[in-house]
Amino acid sequence: MLVPVICSIIYKEDDHWVFVVSALITSSVGIIIEVLTRSKENINGLERKDGFLVASFCWIAASLFGSLPYLLLGVFNNPIDAIFESTAGFTTTGATVTSNIEILPHGILFWRNLTQWLGGMGIIVLAIAILPRLAVGGMQLMALETPGPTKERITPRIVETAKRLWGVYIIFTLILIILLYFAGMPIYDSIIHSFTTLSTGGFSSKDLSIAAYNNPIIEVIIIFFMFIAGTNFVLHYGLFKGDFKSFYNNSEFRFYFFLNICAVLIISLDLWFRNYHSFIQALRYSSFQTISISTGTGYTTTNFDIWPSFSMWFLFILMFFGGCAGSTTGAIKNIRIVVLFKKGYREIYKLIYRKAVIPIRLGKVTIAEDAVSSITSFFLLYIFIFLVGSLLIMGFENLDIMTAISASAATIGNVGPGFGQVGPLEHYGNLSVFTKVVLCMLMLIGRLELFTILVLFTPAFWKN
Repeated sequence: MLVPVICSIIYKEDDHWVFVVSALITSSVGIIIEVLTRSKENINGLERKDGFLVASFCWIAASLFGSLPYLLLGVFNNPIDAIFESTAGFTTTGATVTSNIEILPHGILFWRNLTQWLGGMGIIVLAIAILPRLAVGGMQLMALETPGPTKERITPRIVETAKRLWGVYIIFTLILIILLYFAGMPIYDSIIHSFTTLSTGGFSSKDLSIAAYNNPIIEVIIIFFMFIAGTNFVLHYGLFKGDFKSFYNNSEFRFYFFLNICAVLIISLDLWFRNYHSFIQALRYSSFQTISISTGTGYTTTNFDIWPSFSMWFLFILMFFGGCAGSTTGAIKNIRIVVLFKKGYREIYKLIYRKAVIPIRLGKVTIAEDAVSSITSFFLLYIFIFLVGSLLIMGFENLDIMTAISASAATIGNVGPGFGQVGPLEHYGNLSVFTKVVLCMLMLIGRLELFTILVLFTPAFWKN
């Protein structure tokens, strides 16, 4: 919270005090909790229930305390709006209730985008990396926070794994800052947009998002790094170690790559035939928006809300896919989609050969039947929560169906902008308090992959 003070001092703005006070409040609460829960006993590990509770409340606490700078400066009069903005930040959703972003001080804008960068790789992963005490139960906590059904270690020690993942994340961020600066983006803008690109967050310091720069080179650079951010960071680490075949050998990455290539080409053709006279122009806008939506970043370079129905619905479907497991993206994840396709094919095949035993494989790895069942349950539960969210929004708001379902999909998938009244040129500020609370819950549930939050609502969790 003290980092944005540097921006306030550089730009000679008077918002530095809100970060100092926020830091003092947050630290004081932390110290009080530390004192009250101090134990002389040696803690050998966390029980499974403890892990769910710690992971959930870490993210809820981050969202609550992260709203303090907004409230103290008076950016929002309503505490729910401040919590919504903070939750959207840490969960890298990118949905905003701010109608005029460019009038905000540089320090607040820096904090706004920094929350997304912290949430992208994960606040628990960061804590494990810098606080060795959290190595106790660290693997369990990291598994609950890391996106995707598979949890991979780079090293045998969980602390080293966390450090190296954050190391790769920081290196990519620094590279992107340099590239954006030399492409014509001011240094301050380069830094904060690098934060929200690598985290696939999508917050911008401009009301028009990336469209404000109208620079094809900047767009190409951001497209490439959004795609990188949607890839498993374990693969990136392997690349740094010289393992150049890891991408090709990874079946999820191949699916992710070809899905996005096909989506870009299909939407480009649709826009070329219906909206644009030039295929290059259609390709420019479709490639940016397709990668932005499929990775859950949520940047915009054009108003895709006025695109042909086919392209709009295609983007809507991509909101459910997300990127790879172990990336900074949200939504269902490509690895689960691949397993579901393989499971569907197996069921069709077994209609012909009823006694056939067909294991589901990803590359050379056979997926256990328990894992396949878990993925199926996750998919069904994800769709169910999306539908319930849509119904709640429609029940309490006078909104068209496209606005309601896209708001639900964009928040549980941690995408950000939807369609209609929450489209790329709109914001979530006009929604009711109840709807904002529902959307905050969807953002947290989506970021922690459903089960981590939902298990707290089961009676069995609270029984001894």
